Amino acid sequence: MKELIKESINDLKKSDGFVYVTADGSKIDLHEAAAKGIPVTPVNPKDEVIKKLEAAGLHLTDSKFVNDLNELISMISGSGSSKGKSGKRRSFSDSEKSKIVEEWAKVEATGKKTKAAFAREIGVGYQTFINWLRG
Repeated sequence: MKELIKESINDLKKSDGFVYVTADGSKIDLHEAAAKGIPVTPVNPKDEVIKKLEAAGLHLTDSKFVNDLNELISMISGSGSSKGKSGKRRSFSDSEKSKIVEEWAKVEATGKKTKAAFAREIGVGYQTFINWLRG
């Protein structure tokens, strides 16, 4: 399993976008295929990695599975919060997110706090908060 994960990471790192495959499933450079007149199909490398991982029982596109896996990792590694939190992720409604973004606008105007500090203070991951700001 460890090797599969490493291999999947490497596959995604070395990919610049789509890969192209011939009718027999062989990978081919797009320019080479065009020069030789070979029909190709674009394939997203992420889709191939997802298929390999799912075949091994890792359903990383299933958010419930990912949440359970993250909770398990947190519990095993001891990185879960020691402040009595259950480890469950908190969901925010759209109106709550809007209120938090409005509150950030007020805090940002004072210049006394960073986005990261504000996100920690409200108990939201930094990247999640950034995604809300981009909204």
